[in-house]
Amino acid sequence: MRQVKHLNDNEWRDLHSSCQLVLRKWIEILNNKAAGKFPTKVTAFHAEMAVHGKYKQPCPDCGKPVQRIRYASNECNYCAQCQNQGKLLADRGLSRLLKKDWPKTLEELDQ
Repeated sequence: MRQVKHLNDNEWRDLHSSCQLVLRKWIEILNNKAAGKFPTKVTAFHAEMAVHGKYKQPCPDCGKPVQRIRYASNECNYCAQCQNQGKLLADRGLSRLLKKDWPKTLEELDQ
């Protein structure tokens, strides 16, 4: 999880390729689920997704618990180990409440 302004040219190319790959995969998955019919139940949550909607469940790649950032009525799920080098991202409400006691890594969270 990094701001795009910090990406170099190779990282931009990798990000672009990864986005295209993921979009093609999900177009195929959703087309197969629809089986040529108009979908009757449209949802943002699918069992095939790696971490979306899977807070506290194990990451399918590393097994560490999926984390979340809550903002307003939304949330973002991520694997701190795979997506952020083991660092926890600040949850706006809780991290402000805990201030310097907010854990910075998964190891601190386990303590």
